[in-house]
Amino acid sequence: MQPDHLPVLDRPHAGALSAFSFASFFQDQKKTLHSRTMMLALSYLIEDYAAESPETRLIATFQRFSHYRRQHRRYRRFAPRLSQVFVLGFPDETPPDLPAVTTIALEAAWPLVHEWVVIAWGPKIAAALVAYDDEQCAPYRTSRHFQAIWSTSPAQIEPLVSAFYRAIGQSAPVFVRDILATQRTTAAMQKELTTRLRAIG
Repeated sequence: MQPDHLPVLDRPHAGALSAFSFASFFQDQKKTLHSRTMMLALSYLIEDYAAESPETRLIATFQRFSHYRRQHRRYRRFAPRLSQVFVLGFPDETPPDLPAVTTIALEAAWPLVHEWVVIAWGPKIAAALVAYDDEQCAPYRTSRHFQAIWSTSPAQIEPLVSAFYRAIGQSAPVFVRDILATQRTTAAMQKELTTRLRAIG
């Protein structure tokens, strides 16, 4: 059951989101990431760089809101610097109520419950981690088997973002992409990711 303060999608948009999947956009692509450590490092990296990039939207699926609660201090710190933040998850508990974050509850049968996604989309950044739970665990179980893809291609990410906004009944963000700034951000992220992974071990 949805906590009272979560936005309620009308029937058409609840229906659209109930069938929505970010992973479906990468069905035919080879999944190269399987390490939870690397996926967590990528998630933090995308969030950190999103917060440094003006006019950026962030979309994150946590599978369940209890996972989000563990990160709410991070989101409290950087969410106000973003243009828009969506956090999606199964409502196993009431999520932290942060003014800069829109939380959307997922139902247990929806594909998004099995996805770990962090997408940053703005004039100077295009980055996405899209992971899928191979085991399709129930929301109250923790999976250890993900297949994931990491993309910094605006052409690849834009369809995901546009489809998500359509599914929730909102207009997709419109802006002029700064191509050089996006390339600089991508290069910096790739370099930083290498540094962070070395530090982890």
